[in-house]
Amino acid sequence: MRSPNKEDIDSEFASFEKLIQVMRDDPLLNEKVIQVLRLNSFQRRSVLNSLLEQLRIHHASENLLGALSCLFDDKIAEEVLTLINDRKI
Repeated sequence: MRSPNKEDIDSEFASFEKLIQVMRDDPLLNEKVIQVLRLNSFQRRSVLNSLLEQLRIHHASENLLGALSCLFDDKIAEEVLTLINDRKI
């Protein structure tokens, strides 16, 4: 297994940062993301697939799609949920 390089880490952080901003800007989406994050890994991925497909149909921005896509990563999803639980978002 290869170790992450600087570009991988920067890209992961940028996606994480975009997601946090989207959640702050849109209370409805914020609540939806919180619901998704409380699911187990398999359920979270299934719901995310459906949510992203609905957003694509409605021509959502690539920034939004990319931000939400980072939640497929278990580590990022756990970090976001921790921030939410600590009321930092």
